[in-house]
Amino acid sequence: MATPENRITPRFRLHAPMSFCRTETFSDDEYKASTINISIRGVYFATQVFLHVGESVEILLGMPKRVAGVKAGIRRFLGRVTHIEPMNALPGLLGIGVHLLYFERVIGAHPRASSSFDGLTVSGR
Repeated sequence: MATPENRITPRFRLHAPMSFCRTETFSDDEYKASTINISIRGVYFATQVFLHVGESVEILLGMPKRVAGVKAGIRRFLGRVTHIEPMNALPGLLGIGVHLLYFERVIGAHPRASSSFDGLTVSGR
């Protein structure tokens, strides 16, 4: 029996480049990933990086117009990991669900993040 859909906002299957980093550690490590699906309130992606439910992460993501409802652009999000699950179709990867809490549009140039977005440049944090 299929589980009924209880989401408040529509979810779009979309593979888009993104990067993320932990906000509660002293590390400057930035990890690259690709989204599996996105909504205006959350993102689900695959990674080899082990995160914990409740952990705070900063995500840099090109949010398309069909999801945000406004002009597409790169945004920096603060979010919390809500669920983690092994991805049977992609051994070694974990599916990470993040509830997006806050965002800001990103303008300018920053060399560390620019490689994540195939020529798009963004400002640092």
